[in-house]
Amino acid sequence: MKRQIHAVLSVVVLSGLAASGAFAQGVEPETLSVMERIPEGPHVYVMDFGINGASPIYVLNGDDLSLLGSITTGTFATMKMSDDKSTLYSSSAYLRRYTYGEVEAVIHAWDPQTLSIKKEFTVTPKVAQALSQRGTLNASADGKYLLIQNATPATSITIADAVEGKDLAEIPTPGCWTAYPSVEGMSFTTLCGDGTVAKYTYDASGKAGQPAKSDKIFDADKDPLYGDAMRIDGKLVYVSYGGTLYVIDDSGEKPTLAKTVPFTEEGWAPGGYNLMAYNKPTNTLFILMHSEPFDGSHKAPAEEIWAIDMATDKVVGRSEAHHEASLTVSATDDPVVYAIDHMGGVHRYAVEKGDKVTLTQTASREGVTMFPTIVEADF
Repeated sequence: MKRQIHAVLSVVVLSGLAASGAFAQGVEPETLSVMERIPEGPHVYVMDFGINGASPIYVLNGDDLSLLGSITTGTFATMKMSDDKSTLYSSSAYLRRYTYGEVEAVIHAWDPQTLSIKKEFTVTPKVAQALSQRGTLNASADGKYLLIQNATPATSITIADAVEGKDLAEIPTPGCWTAYPSVEGMSFTTLCGDGTVAKYTYDASGKAGQPAKSDKIFDADKDPLYGDAMRIDGKLVYVSYGGTLYVIDDSGEKPTLAKTVPFTEEGWAPGGYNLMAYNKPTNTLFILMHSEPFDGSHKAPAEEIWAIDMATDKVVGRSEAHHEASLTVSATDDPVVYAIDHMGGVHRYAVEKGDKVTLTQTASREGVTMFPTIVEADF
């Protein structure tokens, strides 16, 4: 019986090959090629955290969200676009056995236009294998150093030379998470679980002295802060689970609380991963919000996107969202917001300014990734 089945399959395959060969006669074969660079125009970079292997970065057209290309990193990755948009950094792990064994942590510097590697180097394998967050990979204001979050689970920050491409030193930051570079000089600020904010100053070798810690600023039990922070007018702005902005002045010897700005209303709270985005030309902060919050809903997908005028500290717009958990905004005078949802979708919003700020979805693309965690724009 098996011989008969094999014989029938062989006849079918051979007949198919013969038919396809006859059909192909006179048809010009397609010539495949590789573009040297992605087409001109605005672009969006979406990290697919995946958790099932590599963490690819998908590159989309900033207008219609069509797919233009991809970059492959290791696993448990995050990314950071340089301020001048000339380099896209990624941090990821390459696991020998995936669930155990040796780990090689690699920093990649990518050309965001050609999607090719400009530089790569290894750093300590202590690099945090954590959900993609802005504060876990950052670049100093002058672009010379990278700040990389470690967790074993003991926390520390690796200072790496971005120009030479090498690991310089590890700075212990016990009880603290994320690192945001200072506006000037060689220092960074980190959020601590005891309700303080700490500032570390390092030298050219990457070594740091004792931290300068703030007084207690927030209550981690009653209203904790997200690690996601925005640099606005030289100050760091954090948001609490309950919906209050904490504005931190870290320009002095030690960080201080400049002010708090309660902005939400009863029945609403922030939610998501990388849940804030700031557009400097309009001085507008965008935040993902959800209704009916409860203890543990701080990662809930968004039902609305709120706009806050940072000059007046007032909410100036509330627009319908599409269950997103992370977002970014362009640096242009006419802002464009991009947000990513739990199901792998990407959404583009045009921003209409005036007495009221309105976000209108102008494009969406479903199924771009398996598990998107962070998004960047290059304009």
